[in-house]
Amino acid sequence: MAVIPSPSPPPRSEIAPGVWLDARLGVFFADCKLLVVADLHWGYVESHRARGNLLPWWGDDEIDRRLRALVADYAPSEMLWLGDSLHALSGRTRAEAFLQNAPVPVTVLAGNHDARWSASQSHTLRRGEFYFHHGDRAPADRAPGTIEVIGHHHPAVSFWDGAGLRLKLPALVSTAARLVLPAFSPWAAGSPWPQSQPGETLWAISPRRLFKLPAPSPLPR
Repeated sequence: MAVIPSPSPPPRSEIAPGVWLDARLGVFFADCKLLVVADLHWGYVESHRARGNLLPWWGDDEIDRRLRALVADYAPSEMLWLGDSLHALSGRTRAEAFLQNAPVPVTVLAGNHDARWSASQSHTLRRGEFYFHHGDRAPADRAPGTIEVIGHHHPAVSFWDGAGLRLKLPALVSTAARLVLPAFSPWAAGSPWPQSQPGETLWAISPRRLFKLPAPSPLPR
């Protein structure tokens, strides 16, 4: 009898002490057992169909599946949705269904897409040295010395071979003072991040591998 190998677990990498980036586009903060995802855009299709745009029913099942898989693998004490959890208020059905039966407590921060949603009443969260907010506006109460964790920008990186092949992958942007998380939504194409600056690290994320991109060389004096 042929033996079917078990699928390999999705890759992950410790991008800072106790901070784990997972290829399923979540970030786990081990010290506070917090699982963070950004820009889920639940109800993308539902909200478009409410306006008469008949997109195929796809996306929310994928969001639900990846969230539950991440919770099962990391066993967090808490999950944080870092804003733009909805695409529009008219697409809140599946998000609210998930929250009613969530496997762990979920904190929902407000983003520019879901500021009117009753589930997203807070704009910021502090856990240890990390200060979380969506990233669409500068917070007024960030404590000095904290590490800012935001979404909003949907960072991505693009590769091409000069012969017509192009590939765009979601990315995480890291500096000593800030993390910019990838969009969790399967509908998010991402925006290519500008050429990284000294001290800034880009992590390209594919389903089977995480790529730490080389830092740019310092400019000559």
